[in-house]
Amino acid sequence: MYLTFTDDAKQRLSRYLGTSKKMLLDYDDGVGPFSALGNCSLDDNFKLIFVNQNQSFKDFDASFDSNLGKIYYKGYTKPQLADQMTVSFNAHVFTMPLKSPQGILTDDLEILDVSDKQPQQIQMTKAHDC
Repeated sequence: MYLTFTDDAKQRLSRYLGTSKKMLLDYDDGVGPFSALGNCSLDDNFKLIFVNQNQSFKDFDASFDSNLGKIYYKGYTKPQLADQMTVSFNAHVFTMPLKSPQGILTDDLEILDVSDKQPQQIQMTKAHDC
């Protein structure tokens, strides 16, 4: 698997990037510290999460490469992903769609930066869109 961030997406994410951070791609299925209940509308929802480089999260046990570096994900969610994916930035509606050649994986990739928090401080307690 490989994820390509377009130039516009890289520009939009530039404030989150740094050598002291790593990226997690979370499929919002209710499992792990970044998801309390899953997505209430029952459509596919993904988050790109920036964490401290030294932190590890047991649920994120697999990885793939991107043009911004390695991205970790929950290995069992591989069927929800594609071999080739792209994140772009749509400045007209201010969204970051995650796409594959087969179609749109999510209309707007949510961005979350918790790199300044310790793992025990990270726990979503309610779904943000319900």
